[in-house]
Amino acid sequence: MKMEKLLVLLAGQSNMAGRGYAGPDDLTVIPNLLMIRPDGKWQPAVEPITKDRPFVGTFSASGQKIVGRDPFETVLPEGDQKVCGVGPGRTFGRLLAEAEPERIVGLIPGAVGGTSIAAWMPGGVDDWDANNHPYDDAVRKAREAQKSGKIVAVLWHQGENDAKKQTPDYAGKLRSVVRNFRNDLQLGPEVPFIAGDLASFYRAEIGDHVDIVDHALEILAAEDPSFLIVHTKDLNHRGDGLHYDTASQHELGKRYFEAWRKFTGR
Repeated sequence: MKMEKLLVLLAGQSNMAGRGYAGPDDLTVIPNLLMIRPDGKWQPAVEPITKDRPFVGTFSASGQKIVGRDPFETVLPEGDQKVCGVGPGRTFGRLLAEAEPERIVGLIPGAVGGTSIAAWMPGGVDDWDANNHPYDDAVRKAREAQKSGKIVAVLWHQGENDAKKQTPDYAGKLRSVVRNFRNDLQLGPEVPFIAGDLASFYRAEIGDHVDIVDHALEILAAEDPSFLIVHTKDLNHRGDGLHYDTASQHELGKRYFEAWRKFTGR
């Protein structure tokens, strides 16, 4: 009997979607690491895993620059024709694929850059594109993926938007997001929800507002043993004060995986 895929849901905003510039290793096919496309088909998981925005720094086959819609991207360096979109998901997936060489690992890209926590409620709308519904779209893709596998982790990185806006009761809203994902995707407590905190470089940009998010993560971790925090304070940005650079995204993926491995004992 064919074994189920080991599925990993990637959700949140741009630092989960990824804004690092890809190198050759990020574009190399790993035989037992796949990603699901919006049409439900599977393909090799090469960067960019999450195609949430047409990024500045991305070029067409003819070499013409594609101008991004994401307002956080319009002020960034173009990256010398490198693919923009490296996040932590592929590194996590690679490590899981190496740990489980007989299994197929399937990534479910669901993160959307610039989104607030409100966009991650059922029926919520993308802050920058009213045609996108981040939570609903992520659940739809995850349910399609579940037809051939089982979700073993939810990786979450979000909050820069809400920290800047000082969103009231962020902890309560995030608690609802976690509960909704668990209920709608039938995820038991054996499936960890792993969240990254906000980097020190973002504190330098907006001050103590980052505590709105970081304190919320601590609250949820204290009340839910399967809610895990990955720390990012020492990681670096790519020159914009907001997005992790490629090396930091690779390290972040390792930290997500180590948190998962420690939790599951695998």
